[in-house]
Amino acid sequence: MNKILLACACCFIVPFYSLSQSTGFEGVLEYAIVFKYEPGFREKTVIGLKKLGSTDRQIRFFQADSLRIRTYIKQDSIWEESYLDDDKDIYKINFQAGFHAEIIDHHSGSRTMLSNLKEVEDFLENNTEDPNWRDKIKVSEWFNLDYSKLRKLGRRKEMIGGYLCQEYELPLSTPNSKPYYYWITEDLPSNESQQIPYFFNPIFTPKGVVLKCDMKAPSIQNQKTIRKITPGPIDPILPRLRSINFGTLDSVQYADQKLNQHLVGKDIEQAPILPNFSFYSVDSNQLESLYSRQNNGKFILIDFWATWCTPCLREMPQLAAFQAENAAILEVISLNQGDHRADQVRQVITQHNMIWTQGYAGKLLKAFLNPGKSIPHAILLDSNLKVRWRGNPAGSWDKLAEIIRGN
Repeated sequence: MNKILLACACCFIVPFYSLSQSTGFEGVLEYAIVFKYEPGFREKTVIGLKKLGSTDRQIRFFQADSLRIRTYIKQDSIWEESYLDDDKDIYKINFQAGFHAEIIDHHSGSRTMLSNLKEVEDFLENNTEDPNWRDKIKVSEWFNLDYSKLRKLGRRKEMIGGYLCQEYELPLSTPNSKPYYYWITEDLPSNESQQIPYFFNPIFTPKGVVLKCDMKAPSIQNQKTIRKITPGPIDPILPRLRSINFGTLDSVQYADQKLNQHLVGKDIEQAPILPNFSFYSVDSNQLESLYSRQNNGKFILIDFWATWCTPCLREMPQLAAFQAENAAILEVISLNQGDHRADQVRQVITQHNMIWTQGYAGKLLKAFLNPGKSIPHAILLDSNLKVRWRGNPAGSWDKLAEIIRGN
């Protein structure tokens, strides 16, 4: 059973390799994967998962009969949303750009980042309890499918999704694995830069785009078939990573909790020098840090705000004027809390002329920097990152000016 668990888990791991900016397929591909189990296998699997302490969501995967996948493709990046059966809620999100992949659980907010093959192998090894898989299989082989072994099966072609497809067989090097069967069309534009090898769910091959795939393993069979093809220009995918609404959970654009884990249990009032912390910029998906500003000779004003906070927005003209007047000796970092709508956040920033560093604050960062949870809230640091002032900036601009000007 562990082998099948690992195999199915791999459906959600989508790292891919060095892609160029050359032109290939651009648009949206929507697939459906239908699961067929041998009698009793599903029931035994669910019982085993419960004994292992698996969550209801992990069990839900084996209770589903199908998986719907919507894949947005633009140049070297892919955004993939997965839905179980007819569920309206997203089950998983995979995002890839270059050799960077993220696996996101839309419900728990958990985020796994894989940026090299070693991390992929470690992830797989840590997600299986069967040592035989680690002993018998070099994991990296799973992500380097040898497409040179594609073998055409006969001359008969099949119409799938309005495109003419040829059937191929691809033998696998993994022990006791049956080959994949692909139905590939040459009618969709693709090139070598879009050959994205990953386990179970290939899209591009040197022969063309895969519109149907059959996979058989002990006790289970998967068939993946295209449902809809929408070629043509689409908006950049990266903003989707920041704009998707994760409800009350910290969204993926908020600093990963692991990065600020060292702040747990610490008190800002007892910190003579503020410890480093990380946050994501609103204008890009780049991770920034406090200590990258160290030794620049400037004071730093950290401003907590929210798009829905009227008092915060009321103070923005004063903050903008204060920042402009003291730009030579002051840097401002505004941290938005609670609003996951990147487009909406950017509109507010533009509307209020907030032309300074804008970031998102996650739960740990908020708990450490603003334990009182009230906003607007500001923290003034000197050039040595020592806290010089904290509180509501409304009515305190003259006091802040005295501190940074040494009066």
